[in-house]
Amino acid sequence: MVSNKKVDTLLLWEQHDASLYYDEKEKTLERVEPAWAKAALFFRTWEHFGHPPRTRRMRGLVQIHTHLGVFKKQFEGGDTMALLHAIGVCADENLPLPTWLAIAYREALNRFLQPGGANSLDEVFFSGGLPTNTPKKRAVAKIDWQTGGEIWRAVWRAVVADESLASLDAALDRVLAERDYGVKKTKARRLVLMIDRNQQELLGNPPSKHISPFLKKRRKR
Repeated sequence: MVSNKKVDTLLLWEQHDASLYYDEKEKTLERVEPAWAKAALFFRTWEHFGHPPRTRRMRGLVQIHTHLGVFKKQFEGGDTMALLHAIGVCADENLPLPTWLAIAYREALNRFLQPGGANSLDEVFFSGGLPTNTPKKRAVAKIDWQTGGEIWRAVWRAVVADESLASLDAALDRVLAERDYGVKKTKARRLVLMIDRNQQELLGNPPSKHISPFLKKRRKR
């Protein structure tokens, strides 16, 4: 006799099988390209599946469109690296590229492919926050982002673990005393705020997910 728990598990497993939801057209698409079948299913039913087998995506079109809008704004401000980030979102969500993104990406890539065009992809896809026009700048920027991410995560762990930490300065003093990150407090603060701002812009997190508003709210308790 099969237990209720096993039945529930089987039912849940089936719910994550995109092919169970396909109509005849989507079944035909699946034989050509499974990703296209899943995308067609999403636009027909809003059942949203990712690329890996039995993977559901939880964000709706409004959320995804808002997220892509952040990158569109960055691109319009001259940040062509934003195109790659936006393409990454579409890849994660298994959705076709918006028209603005498809055209902008193709035009950017053509600047590299056409005779007499850009000498490298670094000249095509770049960001003011991540300079890539020289090997030295690329190396420094990469280290800053990696170090900043490590300190940012350490600061969050510290403030969550100890409610007496009510300022970024206090949290940084704690974190930098526990480990040498190879940077002084002033730069550590700049890197943490850079990562925090990046999280806000790219992920659209609410204020409670950003370190400064979080600590400001704590100080008002």
